[in-house]
Amino acid sequence: MHRNFFRLRAALFGLACAAVLVAPAAATGLVRVQQSNGSIQEYPDARIDYSKDARTLTITTADGKGVLTIDQAACSYVGEVYRCLLTHMTLTQGGQTKPLDFSSGTIYANTTDGNLNMPLSSQIIPPKGIVMALTTKAGTYISMTGTIDNGVK
Repeated sequence: MHRNFFRLRAALFGLACAAVLVAPAAATGLVRVQQSNGSIQEYPDARIDYSKDARTLTITTADGKGVLTIDQAACSYVGEVYRCLLTHMTLTQGGQTKPLDFSSGTIYANTTDGNLNMPLSSQIIPPKGIVMALTTKAGTYISMTGTIDNGVK
């Protein structure tokens, strides 16, 4: 079990390294949350950061009120697309941090200078693009699309 934990952390680190090869590890994007009752909230200009020290990918709403922290994932290349299957994350809201009870989640990253098709889909990931989709056990869908910024430290 302990060995698998380090493999997952190394895989998440690999995602960040792929982003760093393109630009420093930060991006901006749009987060969309659809509750099980059908209500939808959108959070434009969300900040997507990678911490080399903590080996986490963090998505923060522009107003800073919501923070999703991904700290474990299993990552590999599917063709030229970097794919990470999420295995653990936390959600911070109202000053409280709790594990997010999710059923599935995936991040796709395009570290190239050209458009790439998402695996098994007709959706295009733009150059330097990052896409995330996850489903909670309560039936909430969370998606994020963004572009890796240049010049962000």
